[in-house]
Amino acid sequence: MGLTEIYTKFIRRVPRLLRQQRGDIVVAKKQRGAELAQRVDEQYKLEDLINMDELRGILDDFYNIAPFATAILNLKGEVLLESHWEPICTQYHRVNPKTSTICTESDTHFFGKLIEDNEKYILYSCGNGLYDAASPIKIAGQHLGNFFIGQFLLEAPDDDFFRKQAQRYGFPQKEYLEALAKVQIIPEKGLINRLNFLCSFAGFLGNIGLKEFHRERAEEALRGNEEKYRTILSSIEDGYFEVNQRGDITYFNEAFSEITGYPTDELMGLKNDKYLDQENREKVFKKFNEVWKTGIPTKLFEYELIRKNGEKRTVQTSASLVADGNGQKIGFRGIVRDVSDRKRMEKALRESEEKLARSNKMEALGLLAGGVAHDLNNVLSGIVSYPELILMDLPEDHKLRKPIETMQESGHRAAAIVEDLLTVARGVATTKEPLDLNDLVGDYLNSPELNKLEQFHPTVTVKTHLDTDLLNISGSHVHIRKVVMNLVSNASEAIKDSGNVIISTMNRYVDRPLMGYDDVNIGEYAVLSVSDDGFGISSVDLERIFEPFYTKKVMGRSGTGLGLAVVWNVMQDHKGYINVTSDERGSTFEMYFPITRDEISDKDLSIPIEDFKGNGENILVVDDVENLRKISCNMLDMLGYKTKTVSSGEEAVEYLKEHSVDLILLDMIMDPGINGRETYERIIKIHPNQKAVIISGFAESDEVKEAQKLGAGRYIKKPFTLEKIGLAVKEELEE
Repeated sequence: MGLTEIYTKFIRRVPRLLRQQRGDIVVAKKQRGAELAQRVDEQYKLEDLINMDELRGILDDFYNIAPFATAILNLKGEVLLESHWEPICTQYHRVNPKTSTICTESDTHFFGKLIEDNEKYILYSCGNGLYDAASPIKIAGQHLGNFFIGQFLLEAPDDDFFRKQAQRYGFPQKEYLEALAKVQIIPEKGLINRLNFLCSFAGFLGNIGLKEFHRERAEEALRGNEEKYRTILSSIEDGYFEVNQRGDITYFNEAFSEITGYPTDELMGLKNDKYLDQENREKVFKKFNEVWKTGIPTKLFEYELIRKNGEKRTVQTSASLVADGNGQKIGFRGIVRDVSDRKRMEKALRESEEKLARSNKMEALGLLAGGVAHDLNNVLSGIVSYPELILMDLPEDHKLRKPIETMQESGHRAAAIVEDLLTVARGVATTKEPLDLNDLVGDYLNSPELNKLEQFHPTVTVKTHLDTDLLNISGSHVHIRKVVMNLVSNASEAIKDSGNVIISTMNRYVDRPLMGYDDVNIGEYAVLSVSDDGFGISSVDLERIFEPFYTKKVMGRSGTGLGLAVVWNVMQDHKGYINVTSDERGSTFEMYFPITRDEISDKDLSIPIEDFKGNGENILVVDDVENLRKISCNMLDMLGYKTKTVSSGEEAVEYLKEHSVDLILLDMIMDPGINGRETYERIIKIHPNQKAVIISGFAESDEVKEAQKLGAGRYIKKPFTLEKIGLAVKEELEE
């Protein structure tokens, strides 16, 4: 059908269309408009797919060439764009509530015809007496709106109709008719040209929207994929990363941020020298270069990564290539797994198994030694006893006297070895009393055993570094003296030519378990240390040195292989610990003996206790270890003070908000929570002149000095004596 026939057909339908705008069609319009609005897919709105602002400029420019009005409406009748509408619409029909409703209902009704009849365009008369032409805008097969031209007339207007309409809706008649006169009257040829433009431009808009639709669909799919992979990457425990050829980070997940310790805003673009040292950077680059050359991903390989706080973590990485859209290699992607804790647990388990095996071996060898000792004692009874009886009857100048004395001495030496065997077999299990390790060391330094040892090793010098404030231990004098003797003998034997053996004693407070040959638990200890500058102990020998009969000494000269086995058993019986360190510069044996507050019976305090007693002053004891709080309070109570305890710096601050004390006995290192320096810093904001004595198990640290700068008094190292704490508190209170 040609456009001329369409025009003729439409002209014949105009009277009928005008009649349809009256009566029951009004209800049908409203219902159809609601249905159409419901059918609109809100996911793809026309205004989202076509830039209305840009299009308005194009249509405004087009009006200067072909002056007729244009508009775009959605299926709800809402005007999305209008260009050069006739004044009769903009000033009257579209602003009056009643006529505006007629416009919307008319637009919606006739747009419905475009959908139902699948028309390419429709020419229609609105309910207010003007004419428009509309063509559907379809995008991806979906009708989303309409492009129309108008308003215009097909013939000279019926002035009487418009006069009545002005009267009905309250329009000023003269001005209304003047606006009507400006409406174009379109002849047949002009209408055909407009309809051709209408169809073409509606199709053009559909193509624009289709491109935008596909672009948005692609972007939406991409966003969906990105969101999916982002969700996956954020949910895995392993760190995910992408780096460029230089190793700079270009993408990562949250787990990678947690592993490296860097916040997300610092990770992007982070240089590899920040999280890899030279050795590990070379290791990683070597692996990545292999991937770059071969294209074959590398499976889990292990190296050390440096966290932001400087901590080194053992990680494993798998990596593969990243390519751009053209297939060009641009970098790497990979997974990082932190295996530090697993490695540490495996090492701890391995060491625990080794210690258990060592303990089981010691027990088995001890049982063997016990059986040997039992049989030897039966044999030695005659060897030791009979020579003594024979010598009683022999004259001093008898030729057999010397051989029999030698036999007797050998018997006593053999008996001493048996005693060591029994110690290894059954433990010590002797009565213990308060002892001073310094006294034991002094006793050994004046003993015949040391004189004999010096004869064997004339180029070895024995030196001492003894703590004059050493705390007492509870132990067996005989057996601990044997520990000193055996350790010094071993140290002398380890020196080839000339060298030094150093015997040291010290107080040591352990507030965190020490991991060594033995694991030293938290507590207060008096430590006996024997060190040498010999050739050291190999790692293989170090695992076996405390086994019975295992020795590297010169047999027949000084070694039976029982010396360190005796040391081990004595320390077990005294509930102490052994820590051994050794390298090519020498070895050090440290014996940790638990301290006792009991005094040696014949040892008096150098200063009378009355000189540092208190007068009922209030002292707050702040320490995170319960036993040490009790010990401190007992000592202070004995000295005549009134004590109150708290277990953390935070508790101390809260207590002092409501109370006051004469002095604080403040532990420097408390875990968890704030330390002594920060605690004191907060306290002096509440009580500016608060007196305090600082205590710590470590050497005098910078934190101690900072606290003293703030006003704290003396520093006392744990473990402390009654005299030491009494003098420090007394001195600070009298300041």
